[in-house]
Amino acid sequence: MTTRPTIRVLLIEDSPTDADILSISLNEVASAAFAITWVESLADGLQQLSTYESAFDVVLLDLNLPDSYGLDTCAKAHNQSPSVPIIVLTGLDDEEGALAAMKVGAQDYLVKGTIDGKLLTRSIRYAIERQRSQDLQRQADERVRLVTSQLPAVIWTTDAALTFVAPTSQFLTRDSARGDVLGLNLRDVLTSSFASKDILQAHQQALAGQSSSIEVRWSRRTLLLHVEPLRDSVTRVIGTIGISLDVTEQKRMRDELSAARHVQQALFPKSAPVVPGFDLAGAVFPAEETAGDYFDFIPMQDGAMGIVVGDVTGHGLAPAMLMAELRAYLRAVLSHQSDVSKLLMDANEFLVSDMDENRYVTLFFARLDPQSRVLQFAAAGHWGYVLRGPDETLALKSTGLPLGLFDEAGIEPGLPFAMQPGDVLFIPTDGFQEAFGVDKKLFGIQRTLEVVRRNRHLSAAKIIEELRTEVCEFAQSQTHADDMTVVVVRCL
Repeated sequence: MTTRPTIRVLLIEDSPTDADILSISLNEVASAAFAITWVESLADGLQQLSTYESAFDVVLLDLNLPDSYGLDTCAKAHNQSPSVPIIVLTGLDDEEGALAAMKVGAQDYLVKGTIDGKLLTRSIRYAIERQRSQDLQRQADERVRLVTSQLPAVIWTTDAALTFVAPTSQFLTRDSARGDVLGLNLRDVLTSSFASKDILQAHQQALAGQSSSIEVRWSRRTLLLHVEPLRDSVTRVIGTIGISLDVTEQKRMRDELSAARHVQQALFPKSAPVVPGFDLAGAVFPAEETAGDYFDFIPMQDGAMGIVVGDVTGHGLAPAMLMAELRAYLRAVLSHQSDVSKLLMDANEFLVSDMDENRYVTLFFARLDPQSRVLQFAAAGHWGYVLRGPDETLALKSTGLPLGLFDEAGIEPGLPFAMQPGDVLFIPTDGFQEAFGVDKKLFGIQRTLEVVRRNRHLSAAKIIEELRTEVCEFAQSQTHADDMTVVVVRCL
């Protein structure tokens, strides 16, 4: 057995006779049950809606009441409870009046004396469904409005004539001087600025079925603009969809980082020095615009060559600034300091006050005497390697903690040794060995050393080139997650 739905009706009707007729007509309907609340004035009806709005599914409203007359009656009831559908009841068969009632909130218009139970029931059910559909559409429109108002972007649509259509409000920027552009033509909104031609062309391309993305300068801002064709259900182009994103701050930061990169690149050796009996090369491959890695070749006062490779934790602008500071210090003190361990301990004292709590510097410093071919080194948390022959590797292990961790750093000198013809001194940062492949495996230090060993007959610069190529092929990417820096010294 099917249960009849109960429809809750607020009847606002000043005629007891008409109220009785309507009640009897509804109670004769078998398809639904009606719970009717009857009041005789608009004031009482508004009170009911104000107090028990959720208690009613529909309002049956006589337009002419003791305290209200005509369309104003319908408007007041609708304004009180916009979500409750209203069916207007009147004694006049007036089509224009019916349309006018619809405009102020009515869902239907019925003439007294022509109403039976079936007609009234059908009208009530249609009114409830239309109201529900309108409420859902309003909710959807409100969600669109909320989304578009809170997006870090501006969205608009136009028709095929490039006239702005709903739900457009702004164009290009939220604080556009034109305010609401709805109904205006794109050509009227565009100014004579240089970007206007590109913006218009992007919309014309969209009308031709082609999407486009451009960066434009507008009202002293940098905007990323994307325009797509707007298509109907059969994919016919009926207008355009545009979205602009304000990237002014990102562009400023990008320009600043680019400038910082140029400055930092100028600090690295432009070419390797000429050292009799040796072939030297170094390179930095930054993960971002600027690197926290560092290498340098610094001539020392006694004719020796200072070789430096360092790595500040992290990568980007802050580590790059610390490395620039360290470079300036090393170049200043090497004019009178030749003790490799004392040099790093003094560098630690210089850096520690400027280091953030979570940063430190690993540094490898080598002093190469081209006359004796003796290499002296000290290493703060950093390793180097000497590849000798086809299978021998000498690990030049760290001789102390990284710089910047403690006020006083105990860094010992490593054992000096004489380089032999064919030896390759290899000092990398960890970006090479910690590169990930697509299988999530590390490139690893053993694979790194094997690439250097396999290419040891090549020039130092070529060894570096081959190493980076193999790492990029392993990772299947020309970009990398960490800075990669290396110095290679071949003993000829």
